[in-house]
Amino acid sequence: MTIASFPVLYASLELPKIIINRAISEPEEHRSILGFALEPVPYLLVLCVAFLLLVLANGAFKMRINTLKGVVGERQVRRLRFTLLDRMLRFPLPHFSKVSQGELISTVTAETEPLAGFIGDAFAQPLYQGGTMLTILLFLFIQEPLIGLVSVALIPLQAYIIPKLQIKVKLLGKERIRKVRQISERIGESVDNIREIRTNGTIRYVEADFAKYLGQIFDIRFEIYQRKYFIKFLNNFINQITPFFFFSIGGYFVLKGDLSIGSLVAALSAFKDLTAPWKELLDYYQNAYDAQIKFEQISDQFSPPFLFEWPAPAPGLPTGLQAPYRMDSVSWTNEYGDRVLHRLSLDIPPGAFVGIAGANALALRRLAEMMVRLSPPTSGRILIGEHPLDTLPLDLLGRRMAYAGPEPHMFTGSIMQNMTYGLRHRPPEEDPATMTPERRRQIREAKASGNPHESMEDIWTDFAQVGVTDWKSLRPWLVQCLEATGGEEQIYRRGLREVFDPDDYPFIAEPLLRARHRLRDTLAERGMDGVLERFEPDRFNPHASLAENMLFGLPDGKGLTIARLVCHASLRALMEEHGLWEPAVRIGRRFSMRVVSVYQDSPDGEVLMMRYPHLDDALFEELVESVNRLRRRADRLERRQSESDKLLFATMFLMIVPTRDGGDLVPQPQQDAIMAIRRRLLGDPPEDLREAILVFDQNLYHGRLNVLDNLLFGRITTEDPQVIAELRALVDQTLLETDARGYVLVLVALDEVGIGGSLLPVGVRQRIQLVRGLLKKPDIFVIHQAMNSYDPAERLEIFRRMKAALPTMTMIVLEDRIADDAAFDRVYDLEDGRLVPRGQDTDQDEDEGAPAGDRGTDEAALRLMSRSPLFADLPETILRRLLGSSEWRMVKAGDFIYRSGDTPEFVFVIAEGEAELVRLQPGREPLHIAYIKPPEVFGDMELLAGTRRFSTIRARTDLRLLRLDGTTLLRILPSVPSLPMRVIQQIGRRLTSEAPP
Repeated sequence: MTIASFPVLYASLELPKIIINRAISEPEEHRSILGFALEPVPYLLVLCVAFLLLVLANGAFKMRINTLKGVVGERQVRRLRFTLLDRMLRFPLPHFSKVSQGELISTVTAETEPLAGFIGDAFAQPLYQGGTMLTILLFLFIQEPLIGLVSVALIPLQAYIIPKLQIKVKLLGKERIRKVRQISERIGESVDNIREIRTNGTIRYVEADFAKYLGQIFDIRFEIYQRKYFIKFLNNFINQITPFFFFSIGGYFVLKGDLSIGSLVAALSAFKDLTAPWKELLDYYQNAYDAQIKFEQISDQFSPPFLFEWPAPAPGLPTGLQAPYRMDSVSWTNEYGDRVLHRLSLDIPPGAFVGIAGANALALRRLAEMMVRLSPPTSGRILIGEHPLDTLPLDLLGRRMAYAGPEPHMFTGSIMQNMTYGLRHRPPEEDPATMTPERRRQIREAKASGNPHESMEDIWTDFAQVGVTDWKSLRPWLVQCLEATGGEEQIYRRGLREVFDPDDYPFIAEPLLRARHRLRDTLAERGMDGVLERFEPDRFNPHASLAENMLFGLPDGKGLTIARLVCHASLRALMEEHGLWEPAVRIGRRFSMRVVSVYQDSPDGEVLMMRYPHLDDALFEELVESVNRLRRRADRLERRQSESDKLLFATMFLMIVPTRDGGDLVPQPQQDAIMAIRRRLLGDPPEDLREAILVFDQNLYHGRLNVLDNLLFGRITTEDPQVIAELRALVDQTLLETDARGYVLVLVALDEVGIGGSLLPVGVRQRIQLVRGLLKKPDIFVIHQAMNSYDPAERLEIFRRMKAALPTMTMIVLEDRIADDAAFDRVYDLEDGRLVPRGQDTDQDEDEGAPAGDRGTDEAALRLMSRSPLFADLPETILRRLLGSSEWRMVKAGDFIYRSGDTPEFVFVIAEGEAELVRLQPGREPLHIAYIKPPEVFGDMELLAGTRRFSTIRARTDLRLLRLDGTTLLRILPSVPSLPMRVIQQIGRRLTSEAPP
C-alpha cells in the first residue's frame, strides 16, 4: 500500500506545474488529453479535476495506511500485554514482595500504551516518509539539479545534530519515568499505612517526601522543555534557510531564462511537502529511541530470575499423581545467602497422611510452597514417582494437586464460583455453524494478536474431572466436601434464612416445594397441625403481619416494598374506600409510640430487626423524629400530623402482628376491612398492582419468603421452645428424606463473597479454600496452616474427615505445632532447617549429652532453645547469655520437677521425653491438666509473675531437661519485651492442645 502510493504522489507534484505552465501561462486553442482535443477553459478544468482526484487518492492512501498502522500497533501491544501478564503469572513468589501491585498494573496498562504508536510506525513510517521524501527530491532534481542540491544541502546537518540533541531529552524522559514509579510506590505505601501516618502525626513528613519527588519531576520536565524547544527552534531555523536559497538561486535562474516560473513555484510547493516527511523521519528516530528505552524498562521489570516455565504436555507423562512423593536433598537459601532449608530428604508413599511441624514460619512457608511448585528450591529435586516436579505440565498439577495456605484468597463472585474454581479446566466448545460474525471477528483478532481465543461467555467447569456430568450430579460430592471441611450445620442453618427468586434457580425451588408438601403431611400424621397457622386465602392469620394479611402475599421488593406500601396510590385508595385509612393512621400512631419508647434507647438493635425486619435504621430514625414531634406539640391532634407522618404511621400499622404485638391493637372491624381488601386484590386487582404483589400459593415457591418460611408456609403459633425444637427437627428430617438438604447448602454458596472475600469472615474463607481443593479430588493435597483460626482439635478432626472422604489422597499438613495422633501415618519436625521424624532429635544426639562444664559452647543446647516456641527467633547472643548459667538434668518417670508452693528459681526446656502439668489433690491421684513435649519451656509463668509456684510438673516418661537460671532470664527481659506475651501464648496452646493417645 505504501509503495503503491508513490506514483500518485509524484503525479500530484507534477500536475500543478502542468497547470501553471501549459494551461495558464501558455494557453493554446486546442490541447489534447488522451486523444480528446479541448479548448483552454475545459482543458484547465479537466486538469484541476484530475488534481483534485489525485489529492483525494493521496489522502485515501494515507488514511488506509494509517488505519493499518494502528491495527498492527494495537495487535502488537495486545500481544505484548498478554506476554507481560503471562510472565507475571510465572513470577517466583518472593518477587511479588519486591514490586508493588500498582507498579505492575501501571506498566501493563499505561507504559505499554505509547509503544502502540511506534510499533505501527516501525516499518511503514520510514518506508512511507522516506519514499515520499525521495519522490519529492526526484521531482526537484528533474526540475533543476541545482535546486535539488539546494533542497538536500542541509539535510545531513540536521540528520547529525538533531538526533544527538534528542538523546539527552530521551534520557531525561527515562529518568522521569523512574521518578514517577518511585512516587507511585510512595503513594501506595502511604495508602497502606494511612493508620500509622495519622496515629503518629507524620502528615508533614509524608507530604515533604511527596514534595521532594514532585520537585524532582518538575526539574526534569523543565530541563526537557528547554532542550525540546531548543531542538525545535534549531530545526525550524534550518528549514527556513532553504527557502532563502530557493528564492535567491531559483529567482536568478528564472531571470536568466533557464527556469520557468511554473517550475519554480512547483519546486517551492514540493519543498514545502518535503519538510513534512523529513520532520516525520526525525520524529521516527526520536520515537524509536524512546520506544527502545521504554521496552528495556518493561522487559527488565518482567524478567526476574527463576521465572517459572510451564512444560507442555508430552507423551510418557503421567495422567495422575498417585505415586510416591520424594524430596531429594532439597535446600532453599534466601536472598541474603542464609540457608533456611538444608538438604531435606522425604519419601511419602501414595495415599499417606503426613504432618510436618515447625516453629520457623518462613521455613515452613517455603517448604509448603516448594512442595506444590509455587517456589523453586535453590538446589535438590522434588519428584512424584520418577518425574521431577518441575517437568510436569501446569495443567496436570492444577488438576491433580491442591494447596491451601494461611491467607485464603477469594475471587470476586459467588461462594460457589470460588469453591468450583479448581475445576475450570475445560474451555467451552463453540459451533462454527452457529457462531455470530462478531464472534468470528473476535477470534480472528485474538489469533492475530497471539492471544487465546476461548470464549468466556460459557462455563469452564470440567465436570469429568471429578466423574460427574453436570451441576446436579456434582451436588452430592459438593455436599460431602462441605461436611468434610466442617461448618455444614452452620451453612445449613444460614441456608434456611436465605431468600431467592425461584425464576433464577428453579432447580432449587422444585425440591423445596416437594419438602413443603411432605412436611404438611408429616405434621398432619403427628397431629401437629395446630403448631402452624397456614396461609389460607379466606382466613385472617393473626400470626402474620397485617400487610401479609391484606395482600395475601408480599410486595415484589422491586417496584414495591413493605416500607413504602401505603405510598402506592391504588393501595391507599383501596384502604380509604374500605374505611381503613384513618384507623390505620390512628392505630399506627399508637403502635409507633410503643415501639419508640421500647427500642429508642435499647442497646440491642438485633431484637428490633428480628421482630420488625422491614423497619430499617433510616425508617426507624424517621419514626423517632415523628413521634418526638408529636410529643412536643400541644395543639389539636389533627394539626400535629403532617402527610409524611400519616404515611409513616400507616406503614407501621401494616407491620403489626396481632398475636405478637397485642390483639387489642387491631379490632374486628379493621380485620374485616383488611379481608375485604384482600378479596378485592385477589379477585380484580388494580392494573398497577397485578405484577407488584407476589401472592401466597401452596403450589408455588414464594420469592419473598425465606426457605424456612416457604417450607412451613405459615406462621408458628406457639413460643414453647420444646415444640419449636420438635418442629425444626421435623423440617431437618423432611429435607433429608426429600433429598433437598443439599440444595439448601448450595443456596448459601450462591451468595457473593465481595472483593477479595471481604463479605466473609476469615473462618468461612478458610473452609471455602479447603472445599476448593478437595472438590477437584486431588491426588496430593498440601495444607499449610490453612485452618489457623480454629483450635487444634477441630483442625485435626477436619483433616480426618477430609482424608476419609478421599482415602487415596496423599495429604500433607504443615503446622507450627502438631500433636501426636494415630490419624497421621508419619509426623516430622522441621528443626534448624532439617526434617526430623517425630521421636528422633537432631543429627547429633551425643552432643546433647555434653557435660555441664562445656555448656558455654554447647551447640546442642543452642539448637534446642532455638527450636522452642518461647526462644525461637531470639538473637544468638541472648541465647548464649542464658546458656551461660544452664545445665542438663535427667528426671525419671513419675518424679516431680517442682510442686506448687515451691520458689521459682529455674526455667526448664524439655529435650527428650514427656512431662505433664497436674493439680495436686489431697488423698487422691493428681488431676491431669496438660501434656508438655519437646521442645516446650515450662516454669516461666511463675518466674515472670514473681509468685511461688502455682502449678505442679511431673515426668510422664524419663526426661532430659535443660535447666536455665531464672535470675539470668529476668536480667535479659528488658531486651526481649515480647517474652511475656510468648509465655502467655505458649500456655494457651498447651492448655488447649489435645492429649496424646
